[in-house]
Amino acid sequence: MSGIYIPGMEMPTSCGYCPLRNEARDGDECYLGASLTEYQNRPDDCPLIPVPPHGDLIDYEFCMENYELLHDDDGNPVYAVRMRDIINAPTIIPAEEVAE
Repeated sequence: MSGIYIPGMEMPTSCGYCPLRNEARDGDECYLGASLTEYQNRPDDCPLIPVPPHGDLIDYEFCMENYELLHDDDGNPVYAVRMRDIINAPTIIPAEEVAE
């Protein structure tokens, strides 16, 4: 996944309220390439994704670089990430609201 996160931007309810709509002289177009709808709806191909309330979102790859391969009581492999690696993982998106 790649993209951008715009802190403080609310999810637009329709193309008509979206700041990523380009009001060109020869007709509206979406800066992100989605097909525009009338002003009441978001199109099915809208690439915007809502971010639900969350704590800090961290770098998963940083944690997985240092995982330990352990085994459960039946000898099955279990991957374990050390707590210190989770605590020290870089924050990608800081917490805004914590889901309850």
